[in-house]
Amino acid sequence: MKKGESYSGVAASVYIHFAVVGAATLFISQYREILAHSWNATETQVSLVIAMVGLGRIFTILFAGAISDKIGRKRTLLIALLSDAIFLLGAAFANNIWVAGLAAMVFGATNSFGDTAGYPALADAFPDKTATMNSFVKAAMQVMQMVFPFCVKVIKNPKITALILVIIILLDVVFTMKTAFAPQAEAKAAPATEKKQETGVSEQNQPKLAVDGLMIIGLGFTLCFTFYIFSLYAPYYGQYVLNEPAANANQLVSWYSIASLISVFVTSALVTKVKRLNLIMVYSAITALGLLFMVLKPSLLAGEIGALAVGFFTAGGVWQVGLSVLTSYFPQSHGKITSYYSFAPAVVYFVAPLVAAFVLKANATSTLMVFWITTVITIISVVLCVVLISRSKNFNIKN
Repeated sequence: MKKGESYSGVAASVYIHFAVVGAATLFISQYREILAHSWNATETQVSLVIAMVGLGRIFTILFAGAISDKIGRKRTLLIALLSDAIFLLGAAFANNIWVAGLAAMVFGATNSFGDTAGYPALADAFPDKTATMNSFVKAAMQVMQMVFPFCVKVIKNPKITALILVIIILLDVVFTMKTAFAPQAEAKAAPATEKKQETGVSEQNQPKLAVDGLMIIGLGFTLCFTFYIFSLYAPYYGQYVLNEPAANANQLVSWYSIASLISVFVTSALVTKVKRLNLIMVYSAITALGLLFMVLKPSLLAGEIGALAVGFFTAGGVWQVGLSVLTSYFPQSHGKITSYYSFAPAVVYFVAPLVAAFVLKANATSTLMVFWITTVITIISVVLCVVLISRSKNFNIKN
């Protein structure tokens, strides 16, 4: 950024987009009963529709980053905004699962183009504050996810809610078109001999994309799996395991969102003082303990503690911390490296609801099984961190 030049408009444009994405992510699960009736769908079919989000993301994520690098962050963000509007209108006004599923696939494109435009745009505009600015993406999403369940209680009609969100999207489209984005940063790798002279570290002691990169991407998968499944199926835990009314069961997502919002600011401060992989490991371990409490001692208190644990320690920006580790290990064009990492959530958005669709029934046993699976995945996060931390001791890179 040039001296005296402000890109606050870029941040505002990106954060408004992600705030709406936060609401859109919960749109189907929060209105699941009404939408299931409109689509003539069962609970299992609703989960399959949600899985289409992941399929849409898988189809688009690997080239979305290249498109972002090619046509620019602004145009790519506009694609994401318009895709979000199509999803909301399609899901709200669909009268069968085929239209709903197609709309959900378009939302997958929203996530792909939004991630590969939003995060790189912030990195380009705020190169010295990238980790912090990325954490605030989570804040934008969690503020909306904290408020959204309360909005659902007030606005019973999903069509009205969708129209309100689309109006916000269109306003952001206009704002984005008028906002000046920062020039795109392209990191050029130094020749191998020059690197050795500068750092005194051989290539053998550098991170390997096929090993360390894949493990970080795997970590992106496990972290995302935990908070995504929880945000979707916490209401099921409240309704089927605790026998709470649907409206009250939805409030577990609010506890989760409140904790996540608080965590964003705590994590953004800690990430500058604590080694990032150590932070992810501790956060994941505490999350696993919270989930174990939920499945071993089901109760309203256990549900609230689990919601607070997942919200604070996994959904509060730690996924973005993982992305910053990957970019520090492999400094390349921001769009492409983000697309590699975002491929993990793309798989999550498809696989996680698909698994749940075959496991989940309207009873306590199957709901607990979904949360057992989530607990195991969270423990895998801890294992991946341990291995990555062990390997990082040989690297001359801040982790």
